[in-house]
Amino acid sequence: MNTKSGQTGPPASLVLAPQRAAGEPYTTSEIIAAGAGVQRRTVDHLLLTHKADFEEFGILRFEIAKTGGRGRPEIIYHLNEQQATLLMTYLKNTEVVRAFKKELVRQFYAMRSLLLERASPVWQDARSLGKEIRRQETEAIKRLVDYAVAQGSRKAGWYYANLSKLADATVGIVERDKAQVVQLTALLLVEQTIAQEIAAGIEARAPYWEIYRAVKDRLAGFPAVGALAGGR
Repeated sequence: MNTKSGQTGPPASLVLAPQRAAGEPYTTSEIIAAGAGVQRRTVDHLLLTHKADFEEFGILRFEIAKTGGRGRPEIIYHLNEQQATLLMTYLKNTEVVRAFKKELVRQFYAMRSLLLERASPVWQDARSLGKEIRRQETEAIKRLVDYAVAQGSRKAGWYYANLSKLADATVGIVERDKAQVVQLTALLLVEQTIAQEIAAGIEARAPYWEIYRAVKDRLAGFPAVGALAGGR
């Protein structure tokens, strides 16, 4: 999808290339065109005209795909941080382009920091422990689901998704494999709390909806944890 010059495109979203051994972050010609408010053909023209310049910073990778899921296949170039930065210097320095340049720098820096953190033993240990706590929480939720069904609930299965989303939201996590160490650490406490609250409610033979409400109320009392973890 081409973006007409002067239009502000959607927020830029860099992606990690899973097929690259080092997990090198990259953006694409399509994302740059949309974010900088220029036409795709303008970006492609610059990449081909100055191809030698871009390849001083690595192979100019690409994929062939149908943009928007329809139409003829198009070439979408993958640009590493240096290539993307160089491309931005070749674009006219409009207000939209300047804003996008700053966003590009921010996102590449954030991704680089994330990769470094994920490579640390501390992050890996926290993620590993988190999976075990998650297993225990899932078992507790299953007990709640069975308990609710026995009391006549027809929508108890939603507790799996609802409580998982609630736990993530409490500590500001969007995607667990991209969470910060402090978020993963906070999540351990939150998921343990969910499991404990469910167990206590079932033991007290409380109605299933009261148990669910008690969990939500208990997590609502974790603003300090959410703030520490970068929650919104």
